[in-house]
Amino acid sequence: MTPGRTFVELEVGAEIATLLGSGLRIRGEIRLPANRMPDILLVCLPGGGMNRNYFDLPTPEGEPGASFADAMTAKGFAVAMLDPLGIGESSVPVDPYDLTPEVQARALAEAVDALLQLLRKGAVAGLPALPDICSVGVGHSYGAALSIGIQNYRRPYLGLALFGFGVAPMPRFERNSEQAVPDAALPVEEGRARLSQSVRAIFPKPYLDIEPTGGERAKILLRANDRLLATTAYSTMLPFLFQAGAAAIDVPVLLAFGDRDLHGVPHDNVSYYPKSNDVSLLVLPETRHNHFTYTSRAKLFDRLAQWTQIL
Repeated sequence: MTPGRTFVELEVGAEIATLLGSGLRIRGEIRLPANRMPDILLVCLPGGGMNRNYFDLPTPEGEPGASFADAMTAKGFAVAMLDPLGIGESSVPVDPYDLTPEVQARALAEAVDALLQLLRKGAVAGLPALPDICSVGVGHSYGAALSIGIQNYRRPYLGLALFGFGVAPMPRFERNSEQAVPDAALPVEEGRARLSQSVRAIFPKPYLDIEPTGGERAKILLRANDRLLATTAYSTMLPFLFQAGAAAIDVPVLLAFGDRDLHGVPHDNVSYYPKSNDVSLLVLPETRHNHFTYTSRAKLFDRLAQWTQIL
């Protein structure tokens, strides 16, 4: 088997098409390992303000490889990198304000289900049939929240690898939550139900203007930098919005945080997955939120490969 880049367009399902408009597609890329039939497909979702290229970053000179896709296919995994709706090459609905976490997760759940069916039938042009392929959800930051949502809707994954994602409020928002997040004091379900309405009232545009972070490490992210949906930004500010979803996860979970990440004490996050019989935690040294831009990524890639052996 010769590895290469295979691009896919995936259906979002009739229910999402009715809600957001017809003709919408989730677009992504699949990589296969060389000379080996893979057993596991890693389905990768980027964080807010990023597109799927986050999982295929260029490597600075003299450092270990920064491309997650290259590293994991070299270890024998298949890798699918997907753009959520409204991001990267995926379709943008008429009204992007409607792209709440629930809507995004439902659309992606249908797309992942369709992708697995196509791969098992050998119906992806240029790829062999993979009748026994299983999948693991891999998400960074907001992509981790969406991965949890996908598992809640369709249960396609044997396990979840969640990078830089915390259920509790981020300290910087918690300190001034009433001013920064008007719905912060509402019950979680009420805040969830009115999220789209709140975002429309607070943000005059459905996408936020963000400045890329500075520093040498940020240069690695140039291809991955994308627009940030206002619904994405606001949902990450609402306290414990994703707690119920995390609490329902009953497959193994691998949590990875940088020691200088955004989510407080990494060890505090283990308790949010009470139904999982295996919650593993990796804290990466000298690493901030975008883990793949730091040399500790090699340790993360190795740990992920080892962790999948328990699935």
